[in-house]
Amino acid sequence: MSASERYSAVPSFWAATANPHPDLPALSGDIDTDVAIVGGGFTGLTTAHYLQRSGIECVVLEANDAGWGASGRNGGMAVLRYKSGWTSLADQLGLDTAQHMFRVLHDAIDSLESTIAHYGIDCGFSRCGHLTAAHGPKPLAALAADVRWLEREMGYEGASVLSGDATRRAIGTDEYVGAYLERRSGGIHPLNYARGLAAGVAANTRVFVSTPVTGYRREAPGFVLDTPSGRVRAKRIVVATNAYTGLFPLPNDLARRIVPVPSNLIATEPLSSSVAQSLLAAGHVVTDSRRVNLYFRMSPDRRMVFGSRGHLSGSNEPWAFEGIEAAMHRVFPALRESRIDYRWNGKVGFSLDFFPHFGQAEPGLYYGIGYSGRGVVLTHMAGKVLAAMLRGDAVDAGPLTRKPFRPIPLHSLHPLGIRLYTAYYRLLDAREEAR
Repeated sequence: MSASERYSAVPSFWAATANPHPDLPALSGDIDTDVAIVGGGFTGLTTAHYLQRSGIECVVLEANDAGWGASGRNGGMAVLRYKSGWTSLADQLGLDTAQHMFRVLHDAIDSLESTIAHYGIDCGFSRCGHLTAAHGPKPLAALAADVRWLEREMGYEGASVLSGDATRRAIGTDEYVGAYLERRSGGIHPLNYARGLAAGVAANTRVFVSTPVTGYRREAPGFVLDTPSGRVRAKRIVVATNAYTGLFPLPNDLARRIVPVPSNLIATEPLSSSVAQSLLAAGHVVTDSRRVNLYFRMSPDRRMVFGSRGHLSGSNEPWAFEGIEAAMHRVFPALRESRIDYRWNGKVGFSLDFFPHFGQAEPGLYYGIGYSGRGVVLTHMAGKVLAAMLRGDAVDAGPLTRKPFRPIPLHSLHPLGIRLYTAYYRLLDAREEAR
């Protein structure tokens, strides 16, 4: 198999600006290991990193190339918020649990930064700060309540609320009435991070690309995983395929526990200095407060990278991106004449409660899936949690490990469900928008 056949990144702005692929082989023949990790994205590679540090032998089996899925296609935002705000989490789960979830989330981004430094990964990681831009007074009030909760319950001063004027200066648009600024959040080149992590892990762990797992079966003392070019005998398995779990005919119900939702991104041509300096002047990455949210950032070469919910067809044709382009032009009128150089999409794995879940689907078969659009940081939490579980340590990540994670009823109807929920969420968002 040639290198070009082994390495098949999805065309995108990230792929066009990525560092070279690490030289990773495809599996050839039969091997034995303690842990077989299915999926070579952020979750699988981070789990391998922490297993390696624990002295537990593992192999990583990736069907395509490192970072091929959502890991290499996302917006590259290391966000320190769950889908629900802090006051909402405290109301739903209790004060102690919300406080614990704050601590493990901040530990995850600190660990992400440490891992990047450990391997010397060139991925442009920066604590540039993240804005949650409020699309109306009601969401702004909720964001302000979160800041007060953080100050009161956590003694945390890393978040603040920006006024409408300050938000206009920070983003360069009249679209929003204010914003929540989290200063410790950051940005990253996601595909460079995935490739750098794969290269670092592969120095001491076997990482195979172009090696899809086509099935597994129990065989004492553990499992046998089948691939087109060999078998892997493993005592335990970690499934780390998130929204792409349904691509593989694995005899478990993990694919029915999440809904794969398409996400589309575009990147403009390099903007003139004058235009670029008027947009995102402080270098923040941004997600707005809509349920069907918009997210955007400026690239190092002055391109606007802009994303939102994608077309259900998954098409890469320009017509499938018309809604994203219209949204960008509304938020940033100055970009209406800017050429779109890159269009790409991918799938995000959503759980019903918008939390990722980590655990065992059956004895010896572990999983970490369902990041609901917050995977850059949460996958690093997943790697630490899964490695701890495999060591036999007691683990508590709040609802991410405590709550039942069952198959979704009527899962086969999820495309219809996505359409209905999207329409409903857009209606709710429209009612809250600033006028």
